[in-house]
Amino acid sequence: MNSFLFNVGLILLCSISVIQFCATAFGYYAQATAAQEIFGHTLQSLRGIKYLYKYNVFQIGFVVLAGLTFLYYIAFGWRRKKPSGRFQLST
Repeated sequence: MNSFLFNVGLILLCSISVIQFCATAFGYYAQATAAQEIFGHTLQSLRGIKYLYKYNVFQIGFVVLAGLTFLYYIAFGWRRKKPSGRFQLST
């Protein structure tokens, strides 16, 4: 259950930056949509958070994390743990 909650939290943290990235990258297609209204006008006029959206902090963080993940998988590859213990299923 703890890993499930951690993964849900990770998805929720990443979803905002992905939606903002897509709304900005495909701004022409997102005209007059709720995403464009939220990320285009509403969030950019908030006092404390508008600078994070003005300087694209979330988008840069998303691209940096994606790049670091890509470099990690290039360097170490996909390691799969071999099942061991009492509850091993036969393959």
